This record gives sequence, structure tokens and C-alpha cells, in this order.
Amino acid sequence: MDTGRYEIFLRILETGSLTAAGEETGYSPSGITRMMDSLEKEMGFPLLSRSSRGIHLTREGEALLPFIRNMVRAGEAVKDERDSLLSLTGGSLSIGSYFSIAAHWLPSILSLYHRRYPKVAVHLKECGNRECLDGVAEGTLSCAFLGRRKDSRVRWIPLREDRLMAWIPASHPLASKDAIEPSDLAGQPFINILPHEDTDVENFLRRHPVHPRFTLSTASNYTAWRMVEAGLGLSLNNELMSRGWSGNVCTRPFTTGDTVSLSLALPRSAACGPALRKWIETTREVLQTL
Repeated sequence: MDTGRYEIFLRILETGSLTAAGEETGYSPSGITRMMDSLEKEMGFPLLSRSSRGIHLTREGEALLPFIRNMVRAGEAVKDERDSLLSLTGGSLSIGSYFSIAAHWLPSILSLYHRRYPKVAVHLKECGNRECLDGVAEGTLSCAFLGRRKDSRVRWIPLREDRLMAWIPASHPLASKDAIEPSDLAGQPFINILPHEDTDVENFLRRHPVHPRFTLSTASNYTAWRMVEAGLGLSLNNELMSRGWSGNVCTRPFTTGDTVSLSLALPRSAACGPALRKWIETTREVLQTL
């Protein structure tokens, strides 16, 4: 299945530039232009609009984009199956992940996977829930590790339950408790991590009607940890996130036993290729030892 022109088309959209797409794929700007002209001639209408502000999809291009992505995924599945018959001597995976899983699970998973399948290229992207889910659903990610959500666009493989923990400055009165009530957060200065990204924090606060004072926000889990250590407020995260960190921060579970179901999200509509199937097998094997 020859999907080369469609792959180039998607690279142009991702890079926003004919030149950048050409540099990544080894084509000259004129070669890329001829390829897209040929594709648009075959389609019977323009797919891309070129202006001084960059490259954008036409209305027809937007309508065809999901089908083109499905075609490229199907082509990749064919290539992966061929590579499987050749003992996985090629292929690639794009893996999205929670920051905590990327730090604590993925080094061991990647180490074993690369020992067994050294010719498979694995690209890792650390991102929040929303970006992980969109990437898997749209086909830009092969799979993603994150907390399970109600999202019909993907299918899930549950991996492990992980407790939600409050992060508390060591000098704070709540640090003396063995476990805290969700209501203990009410009115407390709070450091929000990745706001508006459908995070575990946001889901926790939807389940429990408490209203901390959002005084600070950050995209970095470690920065939030250091802010808590400095006494700037409380925060919360999954237990895996803070493993191995030190400092004047106390982590406490909630009396309600809130957990996150750490899971692997997979495309719902596409069959797993051999490289991805081996990735799933390797993940399950490694997690039995961690």
C-alpha cells in the first residue's frame, strides 16, 4: 500500500511548512510541491491553502483529513505486519505518557523492548490527559499511558490502581494527619498543575464539592512539588508522581480512598500492529516486577 504522498501531506500539516516537511523526509521543496500538486490533481480539488500566513487546510481538505489519517494508519499496519514477518526488523511507535509513568515505568519498559526489538524506533511524548487522548484518537500517537477517562474514542487496557495523594508543606497543620478529608482542602491556598487539561486534580474536585483557593498554577509537577515545599500552598497528584523525590513535603492519602486507574489507551478503530502488540506484552511483563 503506497501511502507516501498522504504521509507527506500529514507531515506538511504537522510542521506547517513545505520546506520543513521536505527536510524531514528528504525531498526538495520543488519535489514536495510536485507531489502535492499531483495529489490535488488526483483528488480534483485543492487540499491545502498557501498564503503569507502559512499553510492551511481547505474545506475539502478538512473533510478528507480523518480518512487520510485512517489510510496512513492502515498503511502503517501493513508495514508493521510485514516487519513482524521479518522478526520486527523495523517499524516505529509514538508513545504518549503521563509525566509520572514516563519517569518511573517507561525506562524499564523501553530498556527491555529495545533489547528485544532494537530496530523498532520508539518516540516518546510526555503530555497531559487531553493531549494524550486526542493523539491516540486522531492517530498521531500509537498509544498513551494515562489515568482512565470516559472517552469512547479509545479503548483501554487497565494496568494499575494508584492512590491520589495530597502534597502538604511539612510545617502545615494537616501534615500531622495520617489521612485527610477532601473537605480539608476547602479555602486552602492550592497549586494547580496543568489547569484546564482534564487532570486528576480537576476530576477529584468534581467528585468532591470542595473549593480550595487556586493561588498558583504550573505545567511542571516538580515545580509544584517545590512550591509546596516552600510553603506556597497545597497540591495533589497520583502517588507514583512523587516517588523518589525528597524535601519538606508530606504526602497523605485521602480518607475517601480516591485512586487513579493508570491505563494504556489504544485506538478504537485500528487493529494493533506487531510492534504495538509487542509493546503491550512488554509493558505487562515489566509491570509485574515494579
